[in-house]
Amino acid sequence: MLHSLLQEICEPQTWLESRVYLLLQHHGIDQPEQIDLHLLCETYGIEIHRICGRSRAHAHPFSPGRYVIAVDERLDLATQRVKIAHELGHLLLHEGIQPQSSEWMIDWQESQANHFAEHLLLPIYMMSPLLADCSRYNAPAMLAQRFQVPMPLARARFERILSRMYAKGFPVYE
Repeated sequence: MLHSLLQEICEPQTWLESRVYLLLQHHGIDQPEQIDLHLLCETYGIEIHRICGRSRAHAHPFSPGRYVIAVDERLDLATQRVKIAHELGHLLLHEGIQPQSSEWMIDWQESQANHFAEHLLLPIYMMSPLLADCSRYNAPAMLAQRFQVPMPLARARFERILSRMYAKGFPVYE
């Protein structure tokens, strides 16, 4: 029963989630170890540069039509992955220069890029098979290690799964 419930909650529930899952499918990514952000960015003409400063995305200075994601090298590797995925979300989803946007538009774009990163780095359809034989207590740490993401993100995504299970009538909260 748990396995079928996990399969049911894996179905995309938002437009963005379905688009990210299609992107992963298009690139043949179906295992956590295959989520290679450098390769994915390269596919879209995006270079990743490590800098000592705030992570951001911008047009390539010398190659028209190409882009750069600059990621703060002082961050741990798991956090760098989140920053790269976030900036990739901006480049694939948004047009225009953000500082010229209104405050609510900036907030919306930031939120959308955060959700893009969550779906890209921890797709629920990849998480659920791993959770079938894992205790609720150990799940966030296992997800953080397996998907190479910070613990708070793994915990938040695990809570999302629990919320979806609860919405389907499965008693997950004590």
